[in-house]
Amino acid sequence: MTSEDVGATLGDADADVRWLGLVRHRLLLVAAAIALSTIALVRRGSQPGQWMVITVLVALTAAGPGGRSWGELVVIEARFWLRRRLSWVHVAVEADDLIITARGQHRVGTYDFTHRGRLDLSGYDATLAMGLSRMAQSMASAGGAAHVALHVEARGDDAVITSLSTTSPVVPPPQWRRDPHVGAPRTLRMGPNALIERRDYVRTRDHVLRTLRVAAVAPGREASALQALSDRVSWLTLSVHARVLPARRARRVTARAVHQVGSDAQLTSAAGFRWSAHRQWELEALRRRENAVAAGAALCQWAIYVVVVASTIEQLRDRVAEVTSAARAAGLRLEQGASRQREWFEFQLPGGPGW
Repeated sequence: MTSEDVGATLGDADADVRWLGLVRHRLLLVAAAIALSTIALVRRGSQPGQWMVITVLVALTAAGPGGRSWGELVVIEARFWLRRRLSWVHVAVEADDLIITARGQHRVGTYDFTHRGRLDLSGYDATLAMGLSRMAQSMASAGGAAHVALHVEARGDDAVITSLSTTSPVVPPPQWRRDPHVGAPRTLRMGPNALIERRDYVRTRDHVLRTLRVAAVAPGREASALQALSDRVSWLTLSVHARVLPARRARRVTARAVHQVGSDAQLTSAAGFRWSAHRQWELEALRRRENAVAAGAALCQWAIYVVVVASTIEQLRDRVAEVTSAARAAGLRLEQGASRQREWFEFQLPGGPGW
């Protein structure tokens, strides 16, 4: 998605390298299965083990839950069982910066925002949005990837706090007040924090947490989806993350996406198959995005996380079921993040460590 509205939707994956419409690893698995099948058919006396390997390769390319291939799911599970269950996240304040140590040390500038309600008829909201867009464009022009995150959560007396963090403050966010303490997550304490990872949640000293990721939003229902989450902000944290790509890399990413989708369209048409209206709309949106990036717009890669906070596992399960049901009714699809809870919890922190 660019800093301008050019028809992008959550769920587009321009950064994923695709060949013939398939993610690279799935195409490689298919190619390996075809090669082994050819060898087994040409050579005499092929062993049953060869056909078993071929069957496994084909099965790993099939789509599993959440749209991921079974190969990806197997790798995720293997990584979960091989890593340590205990890890540490350090939170500290140094000068005007918040220091997050998780998957390396990350220095972020954090800014406080004063709520003015849902609608400001004076034009303040539009001015603020334009200022943030210009900030993203400045980051892209400066070179080097920058990470921007917006966190919405309740603190203490349930007053809603909105904080913005950035890893590359080329220009300060417009009309925000810099405060290194406001960005410290309420789920962590200052200093070292132990994280105990389980398959469906992580546990800190004070909380039991489950991190969900927004996978898709029904078109035209974005406002109702966000409202469904904001109604429960007293026990969840909503974080919106954007990685601002350098201008040169952004041009490569958009050009590659247009080429890949366009090539798929030509091959599909040449083979006599119909090119669907959705895919045609996607190609046109990608072309508009490429033109916008070429004209100087910043290209951002987005992710939205929801951290459900509870005191006990039973309470966590009830709250996860409640927010999942409410999100589904509002047209919002949430990924559950099984076996990836430590990763996703760290990804949603200010600065997006390792994201």
